[in-house]
Amino acid sequence: MVNRLLSIAGLSLLALYAHAQGDEESGSAGELALSNDTLQLRYITSGERIGTERSQLSGTFFLSEDRDIVLSAAWLLPTALDIDRLTVSFGPQVYAALLEEENNDVMSISLGAEVRYLLNRRLGLAVSGQAFYAPDILTFGSADSLTDLSARVEIRAAPRLTAFGGMRWFEFDLTEGGGERTLQEELFAGVRYSF
Repeated sequence: MVNRLLSIAGLSLLALYAHAQGDEESGSAGELALSNDTLQLRYITSGERIGTERSQLSGTFFLSEDRDIVLSAAWLLPTALDIDRLTVSFGPQVYAALLEEENNDVMSISLGAEVRYLLNRRLGLAVSGQAFYAPDILTFGSADSLTDLSARVEIRAAPRLTAFGGMRWFEFDLTEGGGERTLQEELFAGVRYSF
């Protein structure tokens, strides 16, 4: 089943890549991020496709070693707080998770922000962080809340290729037993290809 899901995710990224190739300089990108226990595929595109300038849309497939599967979609809007090389965006991110244990499904609507600071334009060297939180009222299923925090450093490796690495803390507070389900709390590394 997992091999089938990975095949579907891979084919989806290829289809999105082919679609973007028909549109030169579409402002889209695909990311692959790996850690010791997780894999994440992410597709990012401009919000201009839905009529919102400077906004960003993304869709993500996340798989953990414990066979936790999380699909998410985000819509980040720019703020007036942008100062020179610093950009700040905020918006909603929706998560749908199929956790390892049977009948442990979660749906969350979170709000959050992304902050990015460009250190060196020529090298494409930047640091960024994301923070998303879904309280109990916006979390459904077998969890009470969701916390998704990450920070990373990125550098341009080639004209369209960016390498990055960072740390992510991603967990659900479960309803049964009052425990926590940590999906990721470790370092990761990956690449981003801009179409």
